[in-house]
Amino acid sequence: MEMDLTQEKARHSVAEHHEIDELIELLDETDYSATHWLTHAKQLQELVTHHLDEEEQEVFQLAGRGLKDKQKTALASEYHEEMQRQRSA
Repeated sequence: MEMDLTQEKARHSVAEHHEIDELIELLDETDYSATHWLTHAKQLQELVTHHLDEEEQEVFQLAGRGLKDKQKTALASEYHEEMQRQRSA
């Protein structure tokens, strides 16, 4: 959000993250046997898919133009470390 180039997209992404969190919380509070649980699960799937598509096609492209090579390398390293940690858990 610190770069003017990505600020609008970053704010939009944060709002979508909030929506995703709210849907996850709603699903956690809803009994699996309730008819509306599946409706909420489908909404979550659609929102996550939409969000990932936007990040891959728009946000990452803008960030790539705005970040310095050193920053990109550091982010990639952090990502790989986290993926390895997640796989080991």
